[in-house]
Amino acid sequence: MKRLGSWGAIVAGLLGLSALALYRLTIYPPTWFDEGSHLHVPKALVRWGVYADYSSEGFRFHGPILGVGPTVLLPIAGAFRIFGVGLWSARWVMAMFLLVTVCLFAAVARRWVPGIGAIFAVLWFVFARSADTLTYGRQVLGEVPGMAFLLIGMLGWEGMWRNRPWGAGLAGLGFGLAGITKGPWWMFLIPALVGLSVAGRFYYRQPGWAGNLKAAGIALALGLAWQGMLWGLLNPNPLRDLQELRQIAGGSVAVFPSPRMGATARNLLTVFDGAFLPLFLYGAWRALERSPQGYRWGLVMAIVALNLGWLVTASNGWLRYAYPALALLSLNAGDLLAVLRAREAQALQAAMGLWLAILLLGSAGIQVVRVLRHGDDAAFQMARYLQAHVPEDALIETWEPEMGVLTDHRYHYPPQAFLDVASRFVWFGGPPPARFYHWDEARPDYVLVGAFGRWVELYREVEERCPELTAAFGPYRLYRIATCAPQAEESEREGGERP
Repeated sequence: MKRLGSWGAIVAGLLGLSALALYRLTIYPPTWFDEGSHLHVPKALVRWGVYADYSSEGFRFHGPILGVGPTVLLPIAGAFRIFGVGLWSARWVMAMFLLVTVCLFAAVARRWVPGIGAIFAVLWFVFARSADTLTYGRQVLGEVPGMAFLLIGMLGWEGMWRNRPWGAGLAGLGFGLAGITKGPWWMFLIPALVGLSVAGRFYYRQPGWAGNLKAAGIALALGLAWQGMLWGLLNPNPLRDLQELRQIAGGSVAVFPSPRMGATARNLLTVFDGAFLPLFLYGAWRALERSPQGYRWGLVMAIVALNLGWLVTASNGWLRYAYPALALLSLNAGDLLAVLRAREAQALQAAMGLWLAILLLGSAGIQVVRVLRHGDDAAFQMARYLQAHVPEDALIETWEPEMGVLTDHRYHYPPQAFLDVASRFVWFGGPPPARFYHWDEARPDYVLVGAFGRWVELYREVEERCPELTAAFGPYRLYRIATCAPQAEESEREGGERP
């Protein structure tokens, strides 16, 4: 009877999570720049048979094809083929990834965390606002699918720890697919495995320490095979695009030393409503144990520490880049709660356990309300307006790539290199992209300004010159260039060289 009740709770939990994953799927969160950029690739693959980004001038073989891997984009292309190109088709695939990822996390939590602590860890993983698994899992982003493969790697590593012959192979496969799904993750996944092999040999004295090197080798081989295919077979001009890729990364994920180190470190202290530091220190304490259990926690904390180290020292400090670390800290939350419950109910321990429970309950309430009440369909309203009032052969200048998935109009997007300029402007106080970008060179009929273009002030001149809107929905503003005020003379413009 007890087992039947457990299965009933699991089924009820999955049904509830499915409802949260699918309800108002295209409305919350509103679609935006990153998601639209990623969706260009499966649309190009379905419409033209090319694995690439695109703009009015042709295909672009960098940018989003590097930001998220084929493990996500190919299933979405399949959904586009079956259900048609659209946001719902793509997000439905992501919702399925979310459900699978939560199940995999539950499998890992059950092995790492005892008793009710495993359930608490799963709930923390789903509902903690700082990790934001539920929100990320409802969008076309690589974080949640990447976590699914990372968890497969952890299950394989756990099998390797138990001397299973398949363990190292599954670990390498999972970590390799995680790195393919989210390219920047290579910077801490492979070093974590290599570092753990050294620690396993000299600190933990574990006989299976060399399995980490085998798993790292398999993962690296998978990554190199994909990169060889990407640059050698799919890209007609790899040398040019590699140079542009280095420039783009220099404004966000490869900034050493980061000017924002202090601000990022202080920001981390507010994560999980102030619970970040206790959870991190608790995991470090568990990993310091010279025991098989300490060795297992060493894997978790190696990934967490390396991911956060890169975030603080060599990135712009955007917390989304810390998703793997913050998601894995859910295991620490569950294990800490289990330890507190197992000991005698002293006042301090009881208070800390209650604090964690209150944090989770409050965060879960906020997340559920967001799904039920927040979001908007401004992008769809603008798409319907464009379809009804703007000819498809008209050229629209914009930096809102999601519109290229919602309609089939001709869009011109700024070159990918301007992401570096925009990132430095937003995060490091650099010059605005508008100083270098001459949007009028594309000779557009319309300019569409949305949340991203306004955030980076790319079309400030357009909005100053065109006080009369053609259409406006939410953050989106459409300007017809023919009705705008005459452009200022070149000598009066804030010009500059291209980046």
